[in-house]
Amino acid sequence: MNQSARTINEPARSIPVVEDVDVLVAGSGPAGLAAAVSAAREGARTVLVERYGYPGGMITGAHVVAIIGVGDGKEALARGITLEIRKRMEKFGAVRPNRCGDYRVDAEVFKWQAMEMLQEAGVRVRLHTMACMPIMDGNTVRGVFVESKSGRQAICAGVTVDATADADLAFRAGCPCDNESHEVTLGITIAGIDRTKVKAFSEENPHVYEVVVAEASRLNGGVMLGGKKLLKGIDVADVMDLTEAEIRLREECFRSLFYLKENMPGYEDAHVVDTYPQIGVRQGRRIHGVYKLLDDDLKSSRQFQDGIARLGVYFPDWGPNYAIEGLRYDVPYGCLVPEKIDGLLVAGRCVSTDYLACNTMRLIVPCFATGQAAGCAAALSSRERCPPREVAIDRLRASLVRQDVFLG
Repeated sequence: MNQSARTINEPARSIPVVEDVDVLVAGSGPAGLAAAVSAAREGARTVLVERYGYPGGMITGAHVVAIIGVGDGKEALARGITLEIRKRMEKFGAVRPNRCGDYRVDAEVFKWQAMEMLQEAGVRVRLHTMACMPIMDGNTVRGVFVESKSGRQAICAGVTVDATADADLAFRAGCPCDNESHEVTLGITIAGIDRTKVKAFSEENPHVYEVVVAEASRLNGGVMLGGKKLLKGIDVADVMDLTEAEIRLREECFRSLFYLKENMPGYEDAHVVDTYPQIGVRQGRRIHGVYKLLDDDLKSSRQFQDGIARLGVYFPDWGPNYAIEGLRYDVPYGCLVPEKIDGLLVAGRCVSTDYLACNTMRLIVPCFATGQAAGCAAALSSRERCPPREVAIDRLRASLVRQDVFLG
């Protein structure tokens, strides 16, 4: 018998409602953080649910600290939450900017400041809480069932924003999705290497050095320890694929490390300081939305009547951060709105795009942008008691302008 085909009927039970709010945001990565803050600033009673013990998503969990996409390769464009975070972090010396406005942040300071932003905006935050299933009323999402140390609970909401990165709630609500994989990686910090001894060994015994490096690289999946290691073919929406990636990436690292400790002078005291708590993920599920943003839309600087951000970054796969300089394209509101499901918006890398456009939209600044727009739209939808797809675009754009978003 195929064990995976077995099912068990769970007894019906009454789930306590612990929150009844205007806007619920699931996930506190860049998109979720921006969504929750912007919704609360629009006057919506807002709750944010986060599975880890801190906000920030890939910034804080995978140390993707390069805030890329501020400009067009020549000058800065994005403002709103993107600019506000930079200014906040500058006060603590936790920012390193470049010429077109991109910047790097200190991940630990970001955890602190992101939480302060949420609290100052009046967002109720529930950490260590997993958003599990949408509460459905026909084709409309009415909130989310969550699980935590406190058990299974329900949060009712006028509008839910799915900022889970992989459209977990949208998918479980019945929204069709594309799901194509990209490379994943695991950040690992290694210390204790005596670089001087390694250099001397490479010069005195070049052939032996090359043999040792080759074997260490083989043990580490083809990459020398400390290099950028990318694992292909991992479905980040599949728990067993994620489990395999975690196990394999750590195992290969340690096998390579202990080989080097025995065979490479300079590695005698080398050790792993830490492995990051989250795998670095680039692509997963993408919803089918009212509009699918195409790679050609970005490359041609297409502008939309329902534009919710004007950006200039173009990152087709791997390569320069601004592969085409001087772009001015709009991100349309339609790519945040599921094609058939009401009461729900999505933000972050799971918005409706083609595969190539997603490589740009998954960057942190576009995630801030779609999150800020989703939060404002959710607040308007709840206040005006209309489905998110019927939010008046002129009012949404006016709200975004008040929040200092650049719309061109």
